[in-house]
Amino acid sequence: MVYAENWSQPSILELARSGNFQALNYWIDSLLRPEGIYARVEQAQAGCVQILVEFQRELAPDNTLLGSTLREGLVKFICHQLWRLNSPAVEGVRIHARLAGEPEILWKQSVRIVTPANSRQRRYRSLLVVDWVKFKTYRSLLLVGSALASFILGCWVTYHEALALRSVSVSPYQQAAAMSGPPPKRPDAVQAALEVVPVVQQKQVANPYDPTVTLMFGGNVNLLDAIGASSGNDYDWAFANMDEYRQADVAMVNLENPLTTSTLNPGKKQLNFKANPESVKVLTAGGVDIVNLANSHAMDYEEPGLVDTINTLNNAGIGHLGAGRNIKEARRPDIIEVKGQRIAYLGYYDADLHAADQGKAGINSRRNNRVAEDIRALRGQVDWIVVNYHWGVELADYPGDWQIDLARFTIDQGADLVVGHHPHVLQGAEIYKGRPIVYSLGNFIFGANARSDYDTAVLKVSLKDRNMKVEFLPVEVKKFQPKVVKGAAGSRILKHVEQISSIFDRPMGAQVVLDAPINPAKLPKIPNSLFPGAAKTDTPGPNSPDSRGESNLPAPGQPKPTLILPPLPAAPKQPDNSSLFQNGTGPAIESSPPPTSQDLPPRIYRTQPDRPSKEPDPFTTEPFIKKPFISPPSPRTEGIPSPQGYLPPTGDLSFKVALKEYSTSAIVPGKSIDRSGQSIALPPIAANIS
Repeated sequence: MVYAENWSQPSILELARSGNFQALNYWIDSLLRPEGIYARVEQAQAGCVQILVEFQRELAPDNTLLGSTLREGLVKFICHQLWRLNSPAVEGVRIHARLAGEPEILWKQSVRIVTPANSRQRRYRSLLVVDWVKFKTYRSLLLVGSALASFILGCWVTYHEALALRSVSVSPYQQAAAMSGPPPKRPDAVQAALEVVPVVQQKQVANPYDPTVTLMFGGNVNLLDAIGASSGNDYDWAFANMDEYRQADVAMVNLENPLTTSTLNPGKKQLNFKANPESVKVLTAGGVDIVNLANSHAMDYEEPGLVDTINTLNNAGIGHLGAGRNIKEARRPDIIEVKGQRIAYLGYYDADLHAADQGKAGINSRRNNRVAEDIRALRGQVDWIVVNYHWGVELADYPGDWQIDLARFTIDQGADLVVGHHPHVLQGAEIYKGRPIVYSLGNFIFGANARSDYDTAVLKVSLKDRNMKVEFLPVEVKKFQPKVVKGAAGSRILKHVEQISSIFDRPMGAQVVLDAPINPAKLPKIPNSLFPGAAKTDTPGPNSPDSRGESNLPAPGQPKPTLILPPLPAAPKQPDNSSLFQNGTGPAIESSPPPTSQDLPPRIYRTQPDRPSKEPDPFTTEPFIKKPFISPPSPRTEGIPSPQGYLPPTGDLSFKVALKEYSTSAIVPGKSIDRSGQSIALPPIAANIS
């Protein structure tokens, strides 16, 4: 329901135009923050706005570049935005620049802003002065002769005409605005590594007036008969208590069973899963928008089972990734645009089993060069990149070293979020270079479980402007039915996640807000940019990935891209009450990011070093595996089913070791001895041996 008062609230643009310096601060800062430049606007004094801009140090290795190359372009950009604002209260701007966190001012510059609105205001004030001058002139004409009066009147008219011509002259910023025009419309397709992929417009959202985009990620989903037995074939039952999934703009799970009626020979695998295609209604009723098929069970019923699954998901309007009829379809990303933000989803299976190939159906197997190529192809065309990995050891609480290397390699290539599946239990999460890595979300709704009651968690990601909020939602599963819990139960689950995440240098807490990466490569290339000195990067770098070959070795580090200043952006969108921040007030109005408070979870910045010292250290100083993965049950206790295992373990050990005592006897000469029935006893050693 939309209330009428929402339409009467003034927008940020209207408030800034009226002279509200807080709205002006938010507007200018939102335009500069994506480029790593923070702005703080102080209240205008006598029509002059004072702006303090702060550069992040990584924009330039020294202060010379910030002072020479960026100065002219940044001043023109700010002046143009103020001219577009057309506020009668803004007649000039005074800009001060410095490095973030340092008091020294690099440069400062003052510029007069001439807009139609303040020109009219100046003209009105000048008319008042003119009226006073006219009165004085007419009075003088009465006192002075006609010749002198004509001379004075002619001088006054000439001066007034020159002033009028000067006031209507076109400023260089008006000429630049006329030449630039509106920003170009984003294309309806994206060029991926192998093909052009259409962008799916997600229009069915719970709250279209909230600019925050919410993403939801769940763990393993298996729709076997055990769920049907508990729900009584009620397709709405499984997600009945998960309103969080239906309210999310884009919700995702890892589907671990084909949706098929195929009766092919399942092969040599010990466990083969499938569910009736009608079970897809469980996903649609739960609000699932996209599923990951890059897993160990997508090919349980070979190509016919996979084709049935793909057709069933397409007919239900559910996206899928990570598997296909050929390698091009298996590598194809899902590009979803929701509320103006484009999110790319990629999925990989860390094994070559059932790998897709040219003309061969299968799964998108993970190869590092392939991962790097897919991410780099999308990085400049989308806003966020999410990479899913099906990897790891079942029932392991901690990821292996190779998983940590792979996840961090993925972030280095430009991914914004890494989500892992397969171990059937929750694993830890970390922040690497300002980006979250969640190694395993465990089981979500898993009908193949030996137990139907267990604890797990789902991941909620909120995107607004250029900020990302990541949080774990604790979930209790009862009879295969999940529910987000709070209180003591929720605290227990979150404490467990915190404990298993403590092995990392920068563990991810239950909630964290991250600033967006500074990614000049994703900005469009404008040949006639208004910013002089902007570098052009049309030629690929020397270390670009070679599409002709793939390997599992990490690609070498890429050179840091040259900063490309953006074209003049359009006016910002009208903000609304957002769920990104708990207090619903939007980002704080200040030049630097807001500090930690009771209303905001801790904020982590992408440029913050991963370790306080610059010395190279290993990822951890102690082994990751502190406990064995599987402990044998005690002989004295009954067998307890494993919460994540497929079959219950045996109660006792299958063998026993016992020592049998034999009697000793002396050897009698000349008497045969049956060696099969008795053991040989050595004679006692003599006490005195010469």
